[in-house]
Amino acid sequence: MKRLTLLLALIANATAAATLDDYAWQFPLTIGSGDVHELVLTPALYDAIARRDGRDLALFTSDGRSVSFGPLPDAPDTPWRDAPYALEIATETREPTSNRDVPVAFPSPQRLSLALRSRVPEAATMRALRVSWRHRAALPANANWRVEGSRRQGAVHAEVMAHSYSLATGIGETRLALSEFDGNALRLSVAPVPPDLEIIGVLAEYDTPPGQVRQYRRAALVADGTAEHAYRFDLPPSLPVNTARIDLGDGGALATVSLSVHENGWWRQLASDTAFDVAVGNANLVRNRLAFPTTRAQQWRLIMEPNIGTPIIDVGYRPDVYLIAQQGPAALILVAGSARAERADFPIEPLMRELRAQFGASWTPPRATLGARSERTGQSALTPVPPPPPYRAWALWSVLIAAALAIAFLAVRLLREAPRD
Repeated sequence: MKRLTLLLALIANATAAATLDDYAWQFPLTIGSGDVHELVLTPALYDAIARRDGRDLALFTSDGRSVSFGPLPDAPDTPWRDAPYALEIATETREPTSNRDVPVAFPSPQRLSLALRSRVPEAATMRALRVSWRHRAALPANANWRVEGSRRQGAVHAEVMAHSYSLATGIGETRLALSEFDGNALRLSVAPVPPDLEIIGVLAEYDTPPGQVRQYRRAALVADGTAEHAYRFDLPPSLPVNTARIDLGDGGALATVSLSVHENGWWRQLASDTAFDVAVGNANLVRNRLAFPTTRAQQWRLIMEPNIGTPIIDVGYRPDVYLIAQQGPAALILVAGSARAERADFPIEPLMRELRAQFGASWTPPRATLGARSERTGQSALTPVPPPPPYRAWALWSVLIAAALAIAFLAVRLLREAPRD
């Protein structure tokens, strides 16, 4: 690891052309003992970065030497971690059970069992189940829910955390909190229940690992006069947005929403869906999220049909994580925002692979401490550098013009020569 760290330092010194004064903003950054640390980007950092690719974010020592610093690969988009995810119902069985303490309205009580399977593509921890069911009346008060894992895991502690039922629709929902179930197959049973009870679906809620927790940022909407029922908003260009949460506003219950970004002179649609927020009896049905691949853009547009008032939109993102390879403890300077400087490419990924191979796949380095933002050179660093004079084009045109003049001179000379007998 020492050799890799030394190699990163040599590359930094060999390729660093920018200086501290090439950047608009600066942040004090402190690392503790050790050679490797991580930095999770904050909202203040995203506001300071001017480039979409984030290459105008760099790290220096206090005396102006470049530090090995670069982003780790993005975590894969996992929408199932951010919203309840449907489980596959493999089999359903019913068997008679005792009718003791069962209301007269429910003759022939049964035990209903479901074999469930997760379709999540990777191992994850379930923290809760949401069971939706349909019946003409609410479940008996003594209905007992039971969750079992594989033969190795056995019974899983499950506790009813919430229960709702709408007499108008005949639909109810029961939420069960689980004690850290890590499997992908389980068996869910409930008894006693009436024989005509129908299970509509089962959703699983998953824990989000550290470092993948989604943060939200509220966007400032302004009406867009170029499109009907449209609102525009700007975001920091390097913000890695992958979801949007939309509140339809006062009195808004149902609308079709569409989200787009402005790229290369046109609007590209990211996602579109029907959003609603309705209350039926004691139940509240909400669908207000749009999910899409991670997108970095500055100009965004939201279209809502019909126009039922100004909505509220919060965009979700997982902050980028950067690796710092520098011997600590040390006080460093993080700079951001530049139209003329660009961070060098450092081989961060090989170092991280070696570290995780040695210390485990879930290992993370200690975190650096970031201070408050202050101005370095301000807006002058954000002014693009004028392009150099086109010397090559000028030279080419000079050669062409000289050649044309030479040809013209030869032509005139030939015309002036007297014809020979």
